[in-house]
Amino acid sequence: MLLLMSAVVSSTTIAATTGWLVNDNHPPVKVRFMLTGELDTATKTVPAILDVQLDDDWKMYWRTPGEGGIAPKIDWGESTNFGAVNWQWPTPQQYTIMGYKTQGYQGEAVFPIHITVDDINANTALRGKFTLSSCTTVCVLTDYQLELDFTANELQADTEAMFAFNKAISTVPQLVDAEASAQNVQIGWDTAQSLLQVTVLDSQWRKPQVIVDGDKETNFNPIGVTRQSQPDGSDAWVAQFEVSNWSGDPKLLEKQLNVTVSDNQRAYEYTTGVQLTSIEAAGSSLLTMMLFALIGGLILNVMPCVLPVLGMKLSSVIAAPDLQKTQIRQQFIASALGILVSFWLLAAFVIMLKFTGQAVGWGVQFQNPWFIGFMTIVTSVFALNMLGAFEINLPSSLQTKLATTGGNDHRGHFLQGMFATLLATPCSAPFLGTAVAFALGADVLSLIVIFTALAIGMALPWILVAAFPQVARYFPKPGRWMNIVKVFFSVLLLITSLWLISLLSSFITVAALWVIAAVLVLTFFGLMAKQYGLPAVIASFSMVIIIAAISAFATSDDWSNPLPTDLVWTPLEQTEIAATVAQGKTVFVDVTADWCITCKANKVGVILQDPVYSTLKQDNIMLVEGDWTTASQPITDYLQSHGRFGVPFNVVYGPNAPDGIKLPVILTTEQVLAAIERASGN
Repeated sequence: MLLLMSAVVSSTTIAATTGWLVNDNHPPVKVRFMLTGELDTATKTVPAILDVQLDDDWKMYWRTPGEGGIAPKIDWGESTNFGAVNWQWPTPQQYTIMGYKTQGYQGEAVFPIHITVDDINANTALRGKFTLSSCTTVCVLTDYQLELDFTANELQADTEAMFAFNKAISTVPQLVDAEASAQNVQIGWDTAQSLLQVTVLDSQWRKPQVIVDGDKETNFNPIGVTRQSQPDGSDAWVAQFEVSNWSGDPKLLEKQLNVTVSDNQRAYEYTTGVQLTSIEAAGSSLLTMMLFALIGGLILNVMPCVLPVLGMKLSSVIAAPDLQKTQIRQQFIASALGILVSFWLLAAFVIMLKFTGQAVGWGVQFQNPWFIGFMTIVTSVFALNMLGAFEINLPSSLQTKLATTGGNDHRGHFLQGMFATLLATPCSAPFLGTAVAFALGADVLSLIVIFTALAIGMALPWILVAAFPQVARYFPKPGRWMNIVKVFFSVLLLITSLWLISLLSSFITVAALWVIAAVLVLTFFGLMAKQYGLPAVIASFSMVIIIAAISAFATSDDWSNPLPTDLVWTPLEQTEIAATVAQGKTVFVDVTADWCITCKANKVGVILQDPVYSTLKQDNIMLVEGDWTTASQPITDYLQSHGRFGVPFNVVYGPNAPDGIKLPVILTTEQVLAAIERASGN
């Protein structure tokens, strides 16, 4: 009898647990609540754990779920001898579920909890309803009844619960006081871009995860974290967040936010206030990007993609020098409007892709074979038409109508502007890449502003003539020389068509491409011989050779030597890059596409030329290529993780640069070699 009573008393003095609880309607999740049995008599607190185990791909949410989901909660409403609860949250992981960014836990989550009782000598009845939202592609909301009865000063230690509690505590971010928080973290609200920017001044973090919460009515959607140089020369980590409802909030400066920063080594939680980012500084940044966009758009006019269309416009001007100023102005305004409208359509297309979570990039439509085929047909028709291949006559009734209305229909000039824009999008030029990357990563208004500036820059030659129509008078009078101009620009259009045909190599067989190209070339030069004679054909071939020679000379110091083809490229895989760098090697990444003119210029002019070529051949350097010719989500994600939205993109990794050294759009030998030397530490 004494042994039996002793066993009963012993069973009432050990740490309490609910055991594993399972809801029959949702078997993949089980829950238990355990007391460690350690009582702090001074504060009347008892440590406990809430242990949640989730099967397979099921996930639960953090205290702030993110864009979707519900945070777990416990309603202790029917508990007695119960004071307060301090629920601590381990560092969460960030997930994307059905296109929404969330933060939470997968597998098992153990939460340390401190329970305060009113009287340590009285019986405590815990009666809690734990509500949990767990999700895969579907979400289930489940309740679990937590029931425990205990007397705090009679509890004995439970080693299993203590071990789980101490392990869980180690995963909770360390709280940083207000003074240290202000020294380590700055939170700024950018009124120009409507973005929250968190600057983590401690540069010792390695690719940290940054989470913001603290305003229950607001969702802070992370955009990205980058390492940036500060005005004092130090480095810091800068994270940007889209915020749901802060625009124009007059109480912005009163808000205190939590910033949780973590990596594989440590985790801290800072609390600090929000400061308004200088409107002048933000505006200056946007103005700088607008200037870059204007210059980049202007440079597009001399890129190989657009030059043929510019030639067509020049031909139309010199063919009709007797036009009135008003007519000239209207024609050039129509072309400029065509460019402007095209860029607005591109901006709308990009905004739609961003809102639907699709790949966003400059020239991304050149990954579509139907678009490339359409552009090939258009440029081929234009090239043949300049040789007089087509005679399109309107019905007599329509001709009469146009004649009686003055013939002021400028839709053709408008379409020329749109056509030039379509050809311009695969080109990346100095200033253009910076402006486009800024626009694609910014808010909707800034994106529209940057694309408008790009359009104005590209349309500047047309706008100049529209503003000063007398410029047209300085063109020479029509004559036989115009035939030479037509032949010249028709050859440029033919080269453009052949380039577009080459882009289809990723979609159709090479034999089919050779047949298409041969038919086009034979038709083209057959028409030229018929229209202008054999001398024109010979002259055209000579022109092509001269253009090729000039291009080769401009992109190589020794263009007479054949380009090497023995560089071994590994397909882009971020995990392999990190593993290779960990081995002490240097990694050179080239993200490219067949439709990217600048990519080809970089490869021919720098990468395949000594001394860069010889350097890349070294055994301690790994070459990685990301081919973006066709749509590739991993490559798109890689580009966007570096704040880039177009190609070319080159970056060098190494022991001294594990996060990578980004190279400019237009490569130079000196920049590539310097980056490799800096990354490798040699």
